[in-house]
Amino acid sequence: MTRSSKDNKFQVITGQRVFVFRTESEAQRDTWCSTLQSCLREQRLLGNPRPPQPPRPLRTGMLELRGHKAKVFAALSPGELALYKSEQAFSLGIGICFIELQGCSVRETKSRSFDLLTPHRCFSFTAESGGARQSWAAALQEAVTETLSDYEVAEKIWSNRANRHCADCGASRPDWAAVNLGVVICKQCAGQHRALGSGISKVQSLKLDTSVWSNEIVQLFIVLGNDRANRFWAGALPLGEGLHPDTSPGPRGEFISRKYRLGLYRKPHPQYPDHSQLLQALCAAVAGPNLLKNMTQLLCVEASEGEEPWSPAALDGSFPSLQLPDPSPGVYNEVVVPATYSSFLYCGPISNKAGPPPPRRGRDAPPRLWCVLRAALEMFASESSPEPLSLIQPQDVVCLGVSPPPTDPGDLDRFPFSFELILTGGRIQHFGTDGADSLEAWTSAVGKWFSPLSCHQLLGPGLLRLGRLWLRSPTHSALAPGLWLSGFGLLRGDLLFLCPASGPGPPAPEDMVHLRRLQEISVVSAADTPDKKEHLVLVETGRTLYLQGEGRLDFSAWNTAIEGAAGGGGTALQEQQMSRGDIPIIVDACISFVTQHGLQLEGIYRKGGARARSLRLLAEFRRDARSVKLRPGEHFVEDVTDTLKRFFRELDDPVTSARLLPRWREAAELPQKNQRLEKYKEVIGCLPQVNRRTLATLIGHLYRVQKCAALNQMCTRNLALLFAPSVFQTDGRGEHEVRVLQELIDGYVSVFDIDSDQVAQIDLEVSLITTWKDVQLSQAGDLIMEVYIEQQLPDNCVTLKVSPTLTAEELTNQVLEMRGTEAGMDLWMTFEIREHGELERPLHPKERVLEQALQWCQLPEPCSASLLLRKVSLAQAGCLFTGIRRESPRVGLLRCREEPPRLLGNRFQERFFLLRGRCLLLLKEKKSSKPEREWPLEGSKVYLGIRKKFKPPTPWGFTLILEKMQLYLSCTNEDEMWDWTTSILKAQHDDQQPVVLRRHSSSDLARQKFGTMPLLPIRGDDSGATLLSANQTLPMKSSQGSVEEQEELEEPVYEEPVYEEVGAFPELTKDTSTSFSTMREKTANPETPLISQRSFDKPPFPKAGGLGPEQRPPEPPPGPPSKSSPQAHGSLEEQLLQELSSLILRKGETAIGLGSPPQPSSPQSPNSNGLLTQTPDFPTQPSSSPSSQPLT
Repeated sequence: MTRSSKDNKFQVITGQRVFVFRTESEAQRDTWCSTLQSCLREQRLLGNPRPPQPPRPLRTGMLELRGHKAKVFAALSPGELALYKSEQAFSLGIGICFIELQGCSVRETKSRSFDLLTPHRCFSFTAESGGARQSWAAALQEAVTETLSDYEVAEKIWSNRANRHCADCGASRPDWAAVNLGVVICKQCAGQHRALGSGISKVQSLKLDTSVWSNEIVQLFIVLGNDRANRFWAGALPLGEGLHPDTSPGPRGEFISRKYRLGLYRKPHPQYPDHSQLLQALCAAVAGPNLLKNMTQLLCVEASEGEEPWSPAALDGSFPSLQLPDPSPGVYNEVVVPATYSSFLYCGPISNKAGPPPPRRGRDAPPRLWCVLRAALEMFASESSPEPLSLIQPQDVVCLGVSPPPTDPGDLDRFPFSFELILTGGRIQHFGTDGADSLEAWTSAVGKWFSPLSCHQLLGPGLLRLGRLWLRSPTHSALAPGLWLSGFGLLRGDLLFLCPASGPGPPAPEDMVHLRRLQEISVVSAADTPDKKEHLVLVETGRTLYLQGEGRLDFSAWNTAIEGAAGGGGTALQEQQMSRGDIPIIVDACISFVTQHGLQLEGIYRKGGARARSLRLLAEFRRDARSVKLRPGEHFVEDVTDTLKRFFRELDDPVTSARLLPRWREAAELPQKNQRLEKYKEVIGCLPQVNRRTLATLIGHLYRVQKCAALNQMCTRNLALLFAPSVFQTDGRGEHEVRVLQELIDGYVSVFDIDSDQVAQIDLEVSLITTWKDVQLSQAGDLIMEVYIEQQLPDNCVTLKVSPTLTAEELTNQVLEMRGTEAGMDLWMTFEIREHGELERPLHPKERVLEQALQWCQLPEPCSASLLLRKVSLAQAGCLFTGIRRESPRVGLLRCREEPPRLLGNRFQERFFLLRGRCLLLLKEKKSSKPEREWPLEGSKVYLGIRKKFKPPTPWGFTLILEKMQLYLSCTNEDEMWDWTTSILKAQHDDQQPVVLRRHSSSDLARQKFGTMPLLPIRGDDSGATLLSANQTLPMKSSQGSVEEQEELEEPVYEEPVYEEVGAFPELTKDTSTSFSTMREKTANPETPLISQRSFDKPPFPKAGGLGPEQRPPEPPPGPPSKSSPQAHGSLEEQLLQELSSLILRKGETAIGLGSPPQPSSPQSPNSNGLLTQTPDFPTQPSSSPSSQPLT
């Protein structure tokens, strides 16, 4: 019964318990009560019929559900998983929720856990044991597969009562069949039939593979039946040797092999005394015409009483049960209409090598043939030709691929709309179509022609590849531990669908992989696998998939297609490669880098980096974001912040959605702040999921940045002014957007529903950064090493601490500073010594020393390797310290020997070598267009010298150590040897930042700060400053990179949108500025004597890349220091300035003692060596940079 109560409540009283419900209003309560009461009255009028009994559950038990405190009682029924509070609630029929299994998938995670993935959410369960987990996963997977079943074919075949039991073991309701043997079998026997091979038993499912069940095959099984088939296959079976439904797999497989492979239980056949010939005839009869007549002639042993077996009278209609059915449309129509299509195609020749589509014109243009897709793909010379020129059977097709349109100007003559078929035996054939519609029609028809039914609904626009794949995953261990699962892969867009397929192995369950959300894609070489086949490894959150192709050709095609689909390249937010949090990897990586290394940097997001570097970094992220690793020694924080802002500004649609911009402005105009925040939450809820999560991540990061405003001087207002043009893409003309972004940052906790634990974590991070900003910490992983200078003698040894990020150039500067060595005409470089001095490798200035030193552990004699500093002439290694890349390839004649000897033998031979890009090519002649061999330089190492045991022809040679071999190359002179060596080093490191030559002071060695902050807080921009390295005679570059600055002049300049002038940063104190000015001038011109302190009374104001127009800042008024400058730096600056002043005085006294006359500073002045040395310009008046204004 139903009755109403107070507070808009009503009660439903049953025989077991009373349910109390509450509505929002009294009208809703009355509506509910009247509706329920009318239903009760109808039941009384109908005599209160009993509800139907629910189906018996397939499996029940207690499970832990993530997010639910207590365990739940789960009941698995066909097509549904029901969750109850307890077993008593299950008996009463009171459930928590009911999960439809159609379209779901099962994934095993940890030791006792598994996930049920539905189209709407993920349910995570934990079983009581590992065995229970496997049982639940197998039962759920079988129930999910059952939802995909189509019983139309099975019901028709079961209309013959003999087909309702397995022909081998007698199990009821068999749903598999051996088509060429004419028997209907159960699932357990079907697995043993697959082991016989497709040449003996062609196994098909009655419920899944409905596309193969044509009208004629269905008629055959209805007319024949298991009883008549067993009269032939088991006519001589002794009593007691049959199978039972519960027979174990071993005896079951032996019986089926004797019955069908050997034919021990059949009677003699008059036409085929050899059993192998009979099996071949059965396979041919299934694939040929007149299937029903031929199969009944082969398998019907006794037609009627008194007739001889195999007499034609058995098939002439005299026996009613064997009369052929009426071919007119009726109950035996085909279950699935076969894929038929016909039109003209440009059919290329069959080849054994993969390549682009053939050209449309010319001598190699393919012929235009009339192609008809029926049981086979037939190619005719014309529409009226009676016989096909060639044909392709569906079982011969391994993979279908849609060729991408040509992008290279040299390939524009090729077919823009074409597809390829990879066939068995490593063959491939290309087909060209006339347009996009024809291409889509043909790929859809061919896909349905050779793929199982589970792939048909996924075919359509955007198809890239379809074919057979072998799958292995830890989540499938319950189904087939240690085995590969056979399936079909379908690549469409950035989604990889895995569908079950019949084959020698167990079928793979249906699954889907979002390729842009993968964490890693790698290939395991054939040499590292037990089956000697390449494996493609796809790593995503919570699982790892291993894919294997049928052969090398289709595996290479799958690898290329999957890597292309998993890459980025687009400018839409949904087209980016995603991280674990379902946000773009570029956003996650930049925010993590800035959080770790830039929260203390004054003017973060206000100070701009080099535009060329930020453009290059953004291009790398868009090309393949997974391969980009931001490292503090290689990337500047300013470049990363510019990249992040530029990424949001160049999106096709802003992260806040252009269509919702009026709603954002409407929300900003509300009078009350609480109303505005609620409206913001409502608008954010209308964003797509990727936009919503990305915006929440960005606002959370800016919330952390403004929490550290005492250090970075970036308040909420400044951050909103800087990011509003990028987040809303409004070209800097809207005050509403600034207000929205500012209130989103301030109200981050309430707008995005951040719980108290996350807020406490953020506060803890900010507190640690603020409190421990001046604490000296030693980085983890530092190693104390010995470095020799010029000779490996004990007196020339220096011991120092090497960090994982220390480069060879930094190591050189530190060692020279510790020994007090001055640089002259020559360069100083770090060499890696091996084989007790026989091999010397010059380290590239950007190479990390510790990474190379740790590899010495793999040497037979690790003690034979060491580090050595040595002078090198400018002509030999000067190119390593410039950002100029070699435009023309390096080519020359060298004497070469390889180890182990292959093509070149074990003697030195003169051959032409070409260094092009990152590959070393071996040419037969100097002008050869095709190289004989090619060696990639990634991961290789080049050493000066050749081992004496190989007897090099000249003393000037170098050794190139590759992955599996070594090349010994002998040159004619020392200059040629250095030219080849430096060219190889440049080719290996041409993607790194240009070398920034810098001389470390003594305080660098004694003071190491946490993170990548500079020694002193830099106020404003230091792009005009120049610090020299130990190589003081070289032309220097600024810390921003002069090569990038030259590139900027050649690129178009895009004005960044600006709202208003953002406040700049407090200037340095007068003493600090004076010290820096003195240090710059003395370092830039070491031979100039110490200049009077009066010339540096005014601090330098270098030009900064500000957001607004340049204005001259007012002179700071005298008085106490501003509150914005932290006082914690005072003691640190005083100590450091004392060391710098003493160092400058010592250098000045040395210069005066030499008697060098004072020279006025100039932008470029020749030194004593005749080389130009760049010196900074110090303006006599304060510059008009906006960085001199205090922050608001």
